[in-house]
Amino acid sequence: MATRNPQQTRERLLQSAFQEIHAHGFQGMRVDEVLHQSGLQKGAFYHHFGSKTELGYAVLEEQIKPLVESVWLEPLSEIEDPVQDLPRMLDNLGERIPSSMREHGCPLNNLAQEMATQDDGFRERIARLIDQWIDAFSAVFEQGKIDGYIRDDIDNRAVARFMVAILEGCIGVFKVQHSPEQWSACRSQIAAYLATLRPKGH
Repeated sequence: MATRNPQQTRERLLQSAFQEIHAHGFQGMRVDEVLHQSGLQKGAFYHHFGSKTELGYAVLEEQIKPLVESVWLEPLSEIEDPVQDLPRMLDNLGERIPSSMREHGCPLNNLAQEMATQDDGFRERIARLIDQWIDAFSAVFEQGKIDGYIRDDIDNRAVARFMVAILEGCIGVFKVQHSPEQWSACRSQIAAYLATLRPKGH
């Protein structure tokens, strides 16, 4: 007789729910379909989650947050010269993202667009994760100032907010058009913008 593994069961539910939310949105996700995809029964769902919303929060915290960290936050921690290294990071983005992101876009941005005005629990969790992303960018620009790659008059946090907004917008347009030219245009214009942050004579 197989030994039950509650943590493994929970992980199966979260992975299936993430796939459904990414493809169809939180409101389009059906618990019955999550159970079908995970091969589990309703009893397993209610053992781990009190509601569909509670499941959605867990997907955001335990599936989407680690994805954002691996795709964006961890690579940002390795940046030395933001002007040169950030465009190169974008060039390597395809190696870090799952194939589902090419089709369905950024799951964080999707949820922000769908749920931030519908549910405070989603809005607060999404805001915290976006703030972490902004913090990571801000730290890159602050260190860039210290190392002489970025002008001293630059507002680190304002630039960091702008970069997050630009990237999410670029990914959103790419999701609609599936156009390599669109991504190339975004990459080239981000690189041109970053070049304006250089100190004079650098």
